[in-house]
Amino acid sequence: TWLAGERSDVPDVLRSLDLFVLPSLGEGVSNTILEAMATGLPVVATRVGANADLVADGTTGTLVPSANVEALAAAIVAYVDDTGRLQSHGRAGRSRVEQQFSLDRMVDRYHRLYLGALGGAARTPDGAVAAQGPATR
Repeated sequence: TWLAGERSDVPDVLRSLDLFVLPSLGEGVSNTILEAMATGLPVVATRVGANADLVADGTTGTLVPSANVEALAAAIVAYVDDTGRLQSHGRAGRSRVEQQFSLDRMVDRYHRLYLGALGGAARTPDGAVAAQGPATR
């Protein structure tokens, strides 16, 4: 067992891995999954908390039942035995993070949420309506 403690080089450490495994019994929204996917790692994680919202099972990684050691081991071995799958899921994970979980995407989603709640419309720099709330439809 290796407990790394606080690190300032997490991206470098993640890039040195082939696969990211998170065998949580409970989880919220795992930033570690997003960090792993951002570095191009496929993810094997338990189907708890928001893991299924982050990992596209069979596309960016594999989700297994919580506390199922056999399923977890089988998922890891499946990646070891298929480097093509390992690489394609890693690329897909990186793409998913860039498209769905980037800072720009998060700001846009909050902006649209608040506009909808306030019933306002946002305008793009060229004057077009970007989002419309229910009161202005």
